[in-house]
Amino acid sequence: MPELTTEKSVLLTDLALCVNRYRLFTPGIYVCLHVAVVLDEQTRIVPGLIAMVNHGRLKQCEPVTHGFQGPPNFVLDVFDSDEMTEYESRRTIFERFGVVEYVAVENAEHPILHWNRHDGTRFETAHPDAQGVIKSKALPGLWIPVKALTARDWWLILATIERGVTRRGHHEHQETIWHKDGRSTDDDVIPFEAG
Repeated sequence: MPELTTEKSVLLTDLALCVNRYRLFTPGIYVCLHVAVVLDEQTRIVPGLIAMVNHGRLKQCEPVTHGFQGPPNFVLDVFDSDEMTEYESRRTIFERFGVVEYVAVENAEHPILHWNRHDGTRFETAHPDAQGVIKSKALPGLWIPVKALTARDWWLILATIERGVTRRGHHEHQETIWHKDGRSTDDDVIPFEAG
């Protein structure tokens, strides 16, 4: 991520507050700022924020002394509009290495959200539901109302996250973290679409 200006740092801090609120309801994940992610011998990136599942079958990377080895489940960066070439470059790298969701937020008076979700082969753009909320697949229960984000209404975002973590998708996600072998049923499909 390009060096942070004061404005980008403020926006990243506000976004981190929201993701960290989710983390408080989700034991078993790491959320870190400006930590190195080593994807292979030639690819080392320092994103704005990463969230990774620390236990269970959805774990994708390992904490090491100076960051993480492997692709995090969720990555978030903040860019100015003239830095979108860097965003595209990172998007390509994170797509190739299997990051589940890569979110970029353009720093502006009304921030612009770019939410990329891996479909198993490539990134697709995630769209809000009928209520205008993007529901994370990488972090089920992390619900972001897009209009609130563009209005920088952090209180509404926090309230929406608090609602999201009460839903079945978040519970099912927690089951994959808390139990050594994942969910205790024979059903391999995790119904994240539920929330």
